[in-house]
Order: sequence, then structure tokens, then C-alpha cells
Amino acid sequence: MNWLHNKKGQTLLELIVALSILIVALVATIVLIVSSINAGKQDRNKLIATSLAREGIETVRNIRDSNWLDPAVVDWDDGLLTGANNYAIPIIDGTSPTSLYFTVAGFSDANTEIKSSNNFFIQGNSLSGGRTSFYRMIYISSICHNDSDTESIATDINNNDACGAGDHIGFSNKVGIRVVVEVRWPSDSSNKSISIEDRLYNWQAQ
Repeated sequence: MNWLHNKKGQTLLELIVALSILIVALVATIVLIVSSINAGKQDRNKLIATSLAREGIETVRNIRDSNWLDPAVVDWDDGLLTGANNYAIPIIDGTSPTSLYFTVAGFSDANTEIKSSNNFFIQGNSLSGGRTSFYRMIYISSICHNDSDTESIATDINNNDACGAGDHIGFSNKVGIRVVVEVRWPSDSSNKSISIEDRLYNWQAQ
């Protein structure tokens, strides 16, 4: 009788141990799956943000190229610098030609949010659409040559002094623009961001 009782107790103990192992394995599997899903989501968001940043660069490039093709436009950089503010967002609504909107103070501005419409990303001044997790802003500053054309200076993105003025005395010849596009999006731990920079020149004047 004691032998039978001990055997039942041993079987119960083995069952508890087996269930404990199974629970640990299930928890580890769930944690691994959740981590994989989160990692995949972050990789997807980074890929989208990179594409959005490149789109911002191409928007500025297209405006420069269109200025060269339009006989009514006098300067190659029309619409690319205002002289008062070098922070901008692209106007991309899928219908009108792309342009830049410069009345933007920073990422706190609601217009920096990228929205969705008919499965496309759109951005612009007070455009309506579905909300996304992404925000984009473009910084543009001048690239100036000195008066003897032997040295150039790329201005800081926070400096909107014209060539030959302010901090750029002695560098009067504007030869290009420095373009930085930054895209931000939130994540579980902290906000993420990615920046792409390019330098676009008035190469037709060379």
C-alpha cells in the first residue's frame, strides 16, 4: 500500500515538473515570437522612412531640374530658398506638381506629419488623409564660393544667410544647395529618426 502511494506521489511530481517545463518553453516561444514581430516592424518602418527621406531629396532635385526646363523661370533655385526660413516640407498630394512649403518651424508643426490617401503617402499644407507614424522635414542651405572661386563653404542647416551676407561675407557666388531630409517615427522605447543629405549644384553654370 505504501508502495502504491509513493508511486502516485512520484507520478504527480513528474506531471508538475513536465508542466513547468512546458510552460517555460511556451513563455520563451511567445517572447521570441513577439520580439521577432517587433524587430520586423522596426525594420519595415526604417525601410519606409528611408524611402520617404529619399523622396524628399528627389522632390528638391526635380524642382531644380524643372527650373532649368521652364523658360519663364529666371533662377535655377526658384522655390528652393526663401531667405527667411530654410525649413520646409514637400507638397506631395498626387495631383499637383511637387513644391516646397517653407512656413514650418520644426517637427512640432502639424504639417510635418505624413498622411495616407488611397494607399499612397501624401504630405502638404493642411492636407487631409489617414494618419501615419511618420514625420518629415527638409533643411536647405546655400553652398557658396568665395569671390575668387577658389574655395567653397556649405552653410549650416540652421543658417539661412545668403551668399555674400552675414556669416558668408567674402563668399558671394552661390553654386549649389545643401539638402538634408529628416524623417522621424515613434517606437516602443524611443523616437527613431533617419537623415539623408545631398548637395545639388547649378551645374549648368559651370
